[in-house]
Amino acid sequence: MTENADRDNASFFARGWVVASPMLERFGLFRARRRLVAGLSGTVLEVGAGSGVTFEHYPPEVTRVVAVEPDPHLRAHARRRAARVAGEGARMSIEVVDAVAEALPLADGEADAVVFGLVLCTVPDVPAALAEARRVLRRGPQDCPGAQERPGAQERPGAEDRPGGEIRVLEHVRAPGRLGRFTDRIAPAWGHVGGGCRPNQDTEALLAEAGFDVAALQTRPFPPMVPLMPMLTGASRPLGTYAP
Repeated sequence: MTENADRDNASFFARGWVVASPMLERFGLFRARRRLVAGLSGTVLEVGAGSGVTFEHYPPEVTRVVAVEPDPHLRAHARRRAARVAGEGARMSIEVVDAVAEALPLADGEADAVVFGLVLCTVPDVPAALAEARRVLRRGPQDCPGAQERPGAQERPGAEDRPGGEIRVLEHVRAPGRLGRFTDRIAPAWGHVGGGCRPNQDTEALLAEAGFDVAALQTRPFPPMVPLMPMLTGASRPLGTYAP
């Protein structure tokens, strides 16, 4: 498939998603999105913002949202929704930018959280996207070798003593057993009409391979409309330490 055909296919999917999304929200995604961002604060990078349906769910402790959306149709919808949320009195700033998951538009350690909501199934290079997420996350004391041994480190509570940033995920994943084998068979056709979506992706394994702690992630049933793909949900932090 040519690059132009890929772009046209994604645009076709984007138009369909804008129509279908409100119905899916009523079937359970509304509550799932609220859980996705509950408890966040500071600067949040949202990857694959789509039409901006998550914006209204951010808690008041979030002061800044940088929302990445490469599809121009979805990006236009997201910008209108961001303006609507601002007009309703939200104090956070929302910037919707044209960028991709593999090249996130924040500096190292700038984000308190990175949010992935129904997007990793379409990202061409998931390991690169997760490496970028880890790069932009705020580092905690456990991420900086020798930080706790510095003179006075234990006596100076403050921002530098907070845990490192986290990612939040709401991603459909391959179902187990017979349903999973069925999604394996339909994956090529599904991706063709679904903007490159991979219905049989093992996102939890990809997160673990990228160095994220997956112990607290849970798999929940998807709303009844699409029972083939359960949802992987929860929060995760990077394991290990960053290079000094």
